[in-house]
Amino acid sequence: MEGPYYLELIRLFLCFATSNEGIMQSVVKGKMIKLDRPTLKAAAGLSGTGREKLQPFNFGDFEEMTTFRDCQRHSVNTNYEKFLAGGMKKNSHLISFIIAWMLKPRLHNHAQMSRDDILLMHVIKKKIKIDWVSVVNDCMWKARRKEDGPIPYALLLSMIFENAGVDLTGERKIILHASNKIKKFSLHHMGMLK
Repeated sequence: MEGPYYLELIRLFLCFATSNEGIMQSVVKGKMIKLDRPTLKAAAGLSGTGREKLQPFNFGDFEEMTTFRDCQRHSVNTNYEKFLAGGMKKNSHLISFIIAWMLKPRLHNHAQMSRDDILLMHVIKKKIKIDWVSVVNDCMWKARRKEDGPIPYALLLSMIFENAGVDLTGERKIILHASNKIKKFSLHHMGMLK
């Protein structure tokens, strides 16, 4: 995705957010913004029509250790006390990177997967349809609790503000363009290029 995002408006959105049946909502410059199915579908094509919500008890065949072990290049030499992404097969390592940096961004230790990350990897690899609306909302609530953490989905929220008719004139914006895309540096950071 390319385009501007409005950091101050996003912070206002998060600061005054409330929950309406698990859906994050907030008023930004007099416009009610909800992170519900129609809004996310219009802005990014995200669907909430998946049968499953991203919670472990909804997946009968999910075992985090089995899923993590299946992603490893050398499962015998792996330390299973920490879910480290470094020893994974290339595809699994790339999926882990995308989860940690884009789908469910977090502030620290992108090399160690959380239980949610492993569950999301299981969902992606098995091509299970899930409720992405609940994933986005869950990630946004976690971001709201951590003031110093990364702000997830900044471009998505800015697109939602534009679609909702929020007056953006005079707002400070940060523009993301092609140089912000994942390139060789990211692959080198993951140990895939030397």
